[in-house]
Amino acid sequence: MKKSKPASRSHTSDQSKGIDTPIQFCPGVGPKRGQLFRKLGVETIRDLLWLLPRGYEDFHTVTPAAGLCPGEVATVLGTVQRVSERRPYSRGKVRHILRAEIDDQTGSLLAVWFNQPFLTSTVRTGARLRLHGKVELYDHMIQLTSPKVQSADDEDDNTQGLAPLYPLCEGLRQGNVRKAVQNALDRYGSFCVEFLPDTILQHNRFPSRFETFRILHAPKPGEGAPSDIPISEESLLQSIDGREVIQPFLLRSNESESLWERARKRLVYEEFLLHQFIFCRYRGRVKREPGIAHPLPVPDPLATDTTVSLSASGPQEWPAVFLRNLPFQLTPSQREVCRELQEDLHNPSPMNRLLQGDVGSGKTVVSVYAMLVAAAGGRQAALMAPTEILARQHAANIQRMTETLPGLNSVLLTGGAKTAERREALSLIDSGASQIVIGTHALFQESVTFHNLGMVVVDEQHKFGVSQRQRLIDKGLHPDLLVSTATPIPRTLSLTWYGDMDVSTIRDLPPGRPPLITRWTTWENGTKLWKFVDEKIEEGQQAYVVCPIIEPSENMPQLPSTEQAFDALSKTFLPHRRVEILHGRHSTEVKTDLMSRMREGAVDVVVATTVIEVGVDLPNATMMVVLGAERFGLAQLHQLRGRVGRGTKKSYCVLITHNRIPPFAQDRMRILERTRDGFEIAEEDCRMRGPGEYFGTRQTGHLNFRLADPIHDSDLLKDANLAATALYEDDPDLTRPQHSLLKEEIRLAYGRHDFNRPS
Repeated sequence: MKKSKPASRSHTSDQSKGIDTPIQFCPGVGPKRGQLFRKLGVETIRDLLWLLPRGYEDFHTVTPAAGLCPGEVATVLGTVQRVSERRPYSRGKVRHILRAEIDDQTGSLLAVWFNQPFLTSTVRTGARLRLHGKVELYDHMIQLTSPKVQSADDEDDNTQGLAPLYPLCEGLRQGNVRKAVQNALDRYGSFCVEFLPDTILQHNRFPSRFETFRILHAPKPGEGAPSDIPISEESLLQSIDGREVIQPFLLRSNESESLWERARKRLVYEEFLLHQFIFCRYRGRVKREPGIAHPLPVPDPLATDTTVSLSASGPQEWPAVFLRNLPFQLTPSQREVCRELQEDLHNPSPMNRLLQGDVGSGKTVVSVYAMLVAAAGGRQAALMAPTEILARQHAANIQRMTETLPGLNSVLLTGGAKTAERREALSLIDSGASQIVIGTHALFQESVTFHNLGMVVVDEQHKFGVSQRQRLIDKGLHPDLLVSTATPIPRTLSLTWYGDMDVSTIRDLPPGRPPLITRWTTWENGTKLWKFVDEKIEEGQQAYVVCPIIEPSENMPQLPSTEQAFDALSKTFLPHRRVEILHGRHSTEVKTDLMSRMREGAVDVVVATTVIEVGVDLPNATMMVVLGAERFGLAQLHQLRGRVGRGTKKSYCVLITHNRIPPFAQDRMRILERTRDGFEIAEEDCRMRGPGEYFGTRQTGHLNFRLADPIHDSDLLKDANLAATALYEDDPDLTRPQHSLLKEEIRLAYGRHDFNRPS
């Protein structure tokens, strides 16, 4: 590896932007090849340096010919004894065959190349070569088929190392990328300025930024880069003059990290550090905005003394009366979260909090309590739900829970509301006559005007985009924000997805919940299953049957559809039961009517898609049957399972799959059978799917890491979070001279971030 030289005057034109120079100006690239690099997301030299190898071909670890085993990838160093070439007479794809017999004093092998006549100048009798490729057994002889070749005639045996393997697109070869990267390091390496504080570099023993890229792109033997040749006990030994000695470059101490590992960790750490520092600034900025200091309710509803007389004569007593009249006691977690929300609401800074809890943990009660605290102080509170079914359910529950509070009014606004109903709702919202507003996306439409919006609750927040949430917040003047989710979030992901928010967690479930048994079975047991469902219906219980698609698919005929399941159940398995069908193509009126009839007991079985996944609460539904369960994610299956077991009766969730499903799908079924703990399931789901897909889709601006993985690099994430927090507390706007380069790096990484606006 050549040392990086300072930029010379002759290179000023293409180096004026440093590593942000457009890729076509990199030596060996040019405009045409630059277009190919752009297909890989490489726009600049910086992007090229971040185009890290996906592995390395090991040309250094030499295996003696006598020790080669078929199926392995190996490197052989030997001398060409004989060479032959021929051109087949047929007009097939093979137009040229080059064969060579290689000897390395321990034995001989055959190497063969197809359609590579240009190798004849390298593969010649007497030449000393390094061959790297997969070992095969052909006609009772060890052979390397189309191996990579390096001339070893003039080399020192210790100079050959690891050849990086890069992602490619059509038109680009490994050689093109390797040459471009090497040229970039040679010419632009001096622009890889160090921006991490010295304390972080020294504490973590990170290499410099230039050395980091050098190690990852062109590791030397002994620097610990993983190669395509597995290290075995045999490969640790080599013979020198008949003596077996351990190859020193392969020794790796378990107690110390390799240089390659520290280089990788350095890039991961710096990505996390920048990301976490941005979150620190966002949090600080929110806390400095003028918010609403909602008055504390009187008397304190969360006080241990419950003997205080309550008359509900004034709004200030609404929260206390609400808790006193609940038919159950709050769990310790619910009480703790209510206290956190109450303190946040009283604080003059805007609340920006995430409420997470497992299915059925009682998040709705906690959210309603917070809205009542805001309403008791004279402000309006809005709750936005992702579906009309869920919004109507929330409206009905809130109406029921607050009916003992005189003077408190709630209103429902959805996109499916009729003209007269919508006009009346808009009037109540605009005048402030309704203190609590429940709705769907309709809440942030331009026609909706709040009288004095003071709090926003976003239910199942991952169903909404960031901009949608902000449009509702903008209806008020810095209202308090509470977003809730029934998908528990692993701590490492909460730092990356919600690092700008405070987090409240309800960990315990209300006491007295009935057991919920989950079983995984296959289609062969269908008749027995439907008999069991029929028995439960006979006892007065109800069932859901969920399918992955609405109608049969020609492309995927094996997938069960709601139409097929409805036809089979209503005509064959349960013809004497009241079976209905529900999916996303039905109108809001049809969905609402069906769920109302099921609540009233007029429907026995609902065959549906995942429209029932979120929030539908029917205590008498005790059976959940998921057909084609292998087509659903782990978190989604847990959500579906949460639709049963809401009452007092023992409930069941049956997962039906084909006999042969992939191992990862089998793992999902076993996890659901084993545990009902949503937090454990969340950890497993995130581990299996990866953080980018945890919520099904990526939200804009989140998890846009080039290398870092919040799950596998969780320790680095936590360290970076602590370092970013300390850095922010010490120099929030990075105005100190020693932080100027870090400030510039954040600007480049997060181009829209405004340091001119104080944190």
